[in-house]
Amino acid sequence: MSLDAVRNEIRGIDERIIDLVAERQRLATRIARLKQESDLPIRDDEQRKAVLDRVSAYAAGKQIDPAAIRRIALILIEMNEEQQREYSEDDGSS
Repeated sequence: MSLDAVRNEIRGIDERIIDLVAERQRLATRIARLKQESDLPIRDDEQRKAVLDRVSAYAAGKQIDPAAIRRIALILIEMNEEQQREYSEDDGSS
């Protein structure tokens, strides 16, 4: 397999990752609505810890650096919290 072919495979994977991040962001809006209906705060430290622990363990099982995956997951969590804040500021009207 040529270098270009492998790079094209990686590009496809990158695009799938972005699609999954977009799907995660859409779910964050749904979570914001549910939290708002239940009068829950956007930030949930217990859930945050559970997610970070879960992805770290999953990464370790896949022999991927858990610390690196934890950093990526933290970015995703922060993006979702921001999405939830934006939804809440719009009062869910968007």
